[in-house]
Amino acid sequence: MIEDLSSQSKGLKMVSREPKGAEGKLLTSDAHSLRILEGARSLRDQGALCDVTLEAEGVRFPVHRVILASASSYCRVLFAAAAEGPSVVPLGDVSARGLGRVLDFVYAGRLELVLATLEETLKAAEALLVRDAVKLCFGFLDEALGPDNCAEILGITRRCGPEELRRKAARHVGARHRALLRDREELVALDEEVLRGILERSDLGRYSEAELLRCVLQWLQHSPARARHSRDLLRRIRFPLVPAGHLQELLRESPLLKTDSHCFGLLQEALAYHAQPYAQPALQGPSTQVRCGSDGLVVVGGRTADNKVCKEVWVSDERCATWRRLGELCSPLYNHCAAVLGGFLFVLGGQHKFDPAGNQPTNEVFRYDPRDGTWLQVAGMLEKRTRFHAAALAGQLMAVAGGTLRGRLTAGAEQYRPAENRWEPAAPLPVAVADHAGATLQGILYIAGGFSAGKTLRDLYSYLPRLQHWVPNRPMAFPRCDHAMAPAGDRIFCVGGRALNPAQEWVHVNEMECYSPAADQWTAVKVSAPERCQFSLSARGSRLCVAGGGSLRSLSKTGDVSLYDCQAGRWERAGALPLPLVDHTASLLTLPGEVLAGLAPEERPRSPLPASS
Repeated sequence: MIEDLSSQSKGLKMVSREPKGAEGKLLTSDAHSLRILEGARSLRDQGALCDVTLEAEGVRFPVHRVILASASSYCRVLFAAAAEGPSVVPLGDVSARGLGRVLDFVYAGRLELVLATLEETLKAAEALLVRDAVKLCFGFLDEALGPDNCAEILGITRRCGPEELRRKAARHVGARHRALLRDREELVALDEEVLRGILERSDLGRYSEAELLRCVLQWLQHSPARARHSRDLLRRIRFPLVPAGHLQELLRESPLLKTDSHCFGLLQEALAYHAQPYAQPALQGPSTQVRCGSDGLVVVGGRTADNKVCKEVWVSDERCATWRRLGELCSPLYNHCAAVLGGFLFVLGGQHKFDPAGNQPTNEVFRYDPRDGTWLQVAGMLEKRTRFHAAALAGQLMAVAGGTLRGRLTAGAEQYRPAENRWEPAAPLPVAVADHAGATLQGILYIAGGFSAGKTLRDLYSYLPRLQHWVPNRPMAFPRCDHAMAPAGDRIFCVGGRALNPAQEWVHVNEMECYSPAADQWTAVKVSAPERCQFSLSARGSRLCVAGGGSLRSLSKTGDVSLYDCQAGRWERAGALPLPLVDHTASLLTLPGEVLAGLAPEERPRSPLPASS
């Protein structure tokens, strides 16, 4: 009898509590809830006492109301709505296999999950509102997520998963998208939603738009049933970025592109874009924007330490510490200008041969297409110019003042209309000047300083494109030329340069100042700029980048690159150009990821060679 009592007490434990009037103990059983489940499962297996039936895909599952109501919020509400409630509950959009697994969980507390059938189990759990089963499904997906199944899991989470898990799966797919597109078996096995998500990405690495189009066509041609997805997928291809020759070849070889009117229209629009090469800067839109584009600082031309005129084009990383050779100009150039319009880099004017007197300027204009690395010569300026300023303004290019033939200075300005590939006169600057600087802010072009009539200037003028009129503004505090200006936030910063002192000697202008257009006010910046002239200045957000330049003190040229943080108010040295340069240009240009990835880093010579600046 003692042994029997001992056996019956297994699974029981005694919990002490404060007595209330009389001593006592509360006894609980760890096994009780399991025995209840085992009993309910045994009754279900025998079909005993089942009082309701769930039905999915024509398959019926006899179950117990009280068990379902305790585990399923949906059933609790359904059964409580009426005294008797329905005897058969049909469940649409739920598979019999998924429902069977969820009911097994309700009666046993265990859920068998495999990735191939997880979605139907999840749908059944969500239909019945068995929240614990839903949590187990999501936990299984999270734990199973890996490189080999991320695309499949992303497809599941896009249809019925939590946002956090969806983002996590998307990151995995993003890390594997190159392999998914490269392997034909994996490519054609992709879910349509996953492939669409990949095509919406902007960080597709080295994949060109032509390669992406090829991938989509392979996926569509794998099964005739996929033709219904053609419009949705192909409209995510940026057809104007595919070379015209490749488009024409596809038009001949791909029946889909010819038979589907929408796809055929996309192809025709792209071919029309390619048929208007000069007008392309005016035809920009979402379909012409390069993927995985990143802004690179592009340095063009200039003079080296021994006054050799360069034709190299360099591009840097974001920190301006690593430089890569992007290509070459059609001919060497210095004292030229560069401007970015419609995603294209325009290089204007300048001199092909070293000539301090500036007697041999050019009016040639070349346009660089970062998508395929090609140069196109466009209409030349009306005047041959050197030591001038050019900028993109209101969808056009502006060229202002500078030196012309035989060293003469001009106040003349002109503007380029890319849609018509022609230059036309614009309102002249109030003064003939060269070696001036300019910056564009909020659709207004500002020109300041320069050299004219034997003296350095501090004048500031703003050009209003709608009125085609120059307005005088408050002059700079310091006269200067061979300086540079760049916008940052709502201000324009003026850096470096040189000026003539009373003894008519050239001296550096170290003072840095910034201009507020709203207040028409110049303010001195406490931190001095590097002693440089004839350098390049560009702005990336709140940072300014000074690259290269000449030193009057050492009579040498430098390749040093310095960054100024406009918010923190401090300078730091970032690195160096591949070689010392002056009279070059620097522009921020968005370059495709596949272009940057294919460029090898260049090393700068160990030390600059001294030369006259």
